[in-house]
Amino acid sequence: MKKFNKFTKLSLALIAINSTAVSAHSVQLQVKIDNIGPSNGVSLTPVWVGFHNGSFDSYDGGARSSAAIEAIAEDGNVDPITSSFSGTAGGVQGVVLGNEPPLINPGESGVSQFTVEGDGSVNKYFSYASMVLSSSDYFIANGNPFAHDISSILDGTENEITFFIGTPGTINDAGTEINDFNTSAGNGLFAGLPAGQTGPNQGADENGIITSVDDAYGNFLNIPNGFDLSGLDFNQYPNGIASVTITAVPVPGALPLAATGLSMLIGMARLRRKS
Repeated sequence: MKKFNKFTKLSLALIAINSTAVSAHSVQLQVKIDNIGPSNGVSLTPVWVGFHNGSFDSYDGGARSSAAIEAIAEDGNVDPITSSFSGTAGGVQGVVLGNEPPLINPGESGVSQFTVEGDGSVNKYFSYASMVLSSSDYFIANGNPFAHDISSILDGTENEITFFIGTPGTINDAGTEINDFNTSAGNGLFAGLPAGQTGPNQGADENGIITSVDDAYGNFLNIPNGFDLSGLDFNQYPNGIASVTITAVPVPGALPLAATGLSMLIGMARLRRKS
């Protein structure tokens, strides 16, 4: 009886250890971004994404644009926001490129994978930021750091979640450059627009205050005569510019770990019967 109790306790201990090894683990996530706008609609620059504990706030509407937001909104440059996010404890970040890099054009997708902590606290919130083309300084991002909680994926309740970004009223003007088609970025995507900027930060400076975009391009200077702006009207995108799908990807190695624990328990059970 003493030997039975000893192996029973050891078995329970191994079960607890193995359970901890499986639950307190890293989780592999796939982030897929689909541009769902119309064929003559806007494009997204490479999308910066970050997983964090809720402490990273990318911007505040009505406030002045940070250097990181200005770089994203004017040039699609993710380096400053990457640097800013690097100070976030335990944060995981990266960039999602289009399937014909680097842009994510209408009808196209971008996919990337990330390894995050699965304990449900360090990386439970998702943030993103991208420039909207063609524009001088339009961008999309979640100003609320708690807007996208992925806890249900981390704890296994759900395998996948999908939400929409760039919905009407959530597209922003960084206010850092005058809206002018002569100096906007991404003009080459649209027949009928002037050449636009040929390098970073070429437009005339504005007041730098972030505002929500209402009349998307009606306030632009140098609108070409006869140019059809309908495809650039964000109100024609009821579900937004893009969808974001975050999926848990099975991690090879978790099953071998569980199998090892099970084999040990079977072996101990055999020893117990012999004793």
